[in-house]
Amino acid sequence: MDYLFVICLAILVFFMASILSRQINHISDRIFVSWLVLVLLAEITFFLSSHNLFQDFHWVYEFACASHVLHGAMFYFYVLSLVNISFLFQKKHLLHLIPFVVYMGYKTTTKSLGLVDCLEEGGCSHSDNIYAVISVYMKFLIILTYVLAGYNMILKVKRNNALKKSNPYGVKWILSIGNGVLILITAVFTIKMLGAYGVQLLIDQVMLINIIVTLFVISFVYIYTKYAYIFAHPFGTEKVVKVEEKSRDENGLQQEEEQYNQICSYIDENHLFKDGDLTLRKLSSLIDIPEHIISQVINRVTNRSYSDFINAYRINFFLELIDKKAHENQTLLYLAYECGFNSKSSFNRVFKQFHEITPSEYIKIRMAK
Repeated sequence: MDYLFVICLAILVFFMASILSRQINHISDRIFVSWLVLVLLAEITFFLSSHNLFQDFHWVYEFACASHVLHGAMFYFYVLSLVNISFLFQKKHLLHLIPFVVYMGYKTTTKSLGLVDCLEEGGCSHSDNIYAVISVYMKFLIILTYVLAGYNMILKVKRNNALKKSNPYGVKWILSIGNGVLILITAVFTIKMLGAYGVQLLIDQVMLINIIVTLFVISFVYIYTKYAYIFAHPFGTEKVVKVEEKSRDENGLQQEEEQYNQICSYIDENHLFKDGDLTLRKLSSLIDIPEHIISQVINRVTNRSYSDFINAYRINFFLELIDKKAHENQTLLYLAYECGFNSKSSFNRVFKQFHEITPSEYIKIRMAK
């Protein structure tokens, strides 16, 4: 069943390449790609174990196996980067490598003391050695701690009725992440427990876990593609949410969603937000949709006023310019005008409204990471 490994690895590589190929990559994208790299390492450990190649690539296998504990931290930080638009990775966050170092140290110590020898026991994933079993429980305990912490943030998002109303698809995506990870860790832990109690499975334990992980990856690709328009920050202003185009029983709601998508597409394609005098009336004449319809559709879909809706585009464009380091060659006032703001005061006021800090403070934090 080597084709499973090949399929999963091919999907992961293609998926990572497609994310990194974007013109603008936000921190949530980079964390997500790093997480996918860990999944790729997990697939390598499955491959080495299923083919009994860990003897030839022992330290590669041990390191890749130990890296599994980082999945919990990656999940936690990914959720944090989606929920908190101002999140920036800092040096203090490197402390979250401590569980990995402790786990790797435990495995290295037990091996050097001769307490466990995976090479003689057919691999630690199959071993009933007490020290090998302890390492399995350590791994799951570390992962579970981070998963629960991340899922707690997801539950707060789920309980936020205002957020669910303004961005239902962002809420669905983050719930899909949390539920999927919980299902995956539960399934893998159940398989490990059954193996520990001597329950014979129809398929080899490693192969069964690989099948589950492969299905998990495929599901993630499908869901990520389905909600691609809300990235990289589904709960922030860096992407103006577009409504998923799909058939609905309610004709009125479907028409409303189509109108909203039409508005967003026209603004995106023509960069209308750069026009500092883009009034509701002007947009109405350009797009040939009555003013009251535009205002009503924007308010119902985004729970924002027309001015906040346009300003979200402008702030988003400003953040893209900062990612491109445009501020190193131009003044903030120049960039503000480029984004469609008519004055420095209005730019600062709107930016602080969305981010709770000034543009200068944001750049300072951004550049310090």
